[in-house]
Amino acid sequence: MPVGEKEGFGENPQSEFSADLREEMLKETPQFERVKLGEGGRFVIPASMREKMGVKPGDTLIAHVEDGELHVLSYEENLRRIQEDVSSYKKPGESVVDEFLAERRAMWGEE
Repeated sequence: MPVGEKEGFGENPQSEFSADLREEMLKETPQFERVKLGEGGRFVIPASMREKMGVKPGDTLIAHVEDGELHVLSYEENLRRIQEDVSSYKKPGESVVDEFLAERRAMWGEE
């Protein structure tokens, strides 16, 4: 080993402790929480995760299983994703609502 090179853990020394950084990290919502499955297959979504999802008790949620994983979305987030997915089919300047109404009026003999 060349002179002056460190070996092992000495290569990348640990940064100094920062109380401010620790406090900021403690404020962040953990990415994973352990929850217990209760009677009837129920579990509680931790408050910090509900806040991050933007949901409150009584809100409608959308759940699906993909590759053995349970995914839970707020109704609003699910709607936003659907709108984003179908937006690629809409042409710029096109009004889907106006076209729909024109079709219905023609069907009803109003035009």
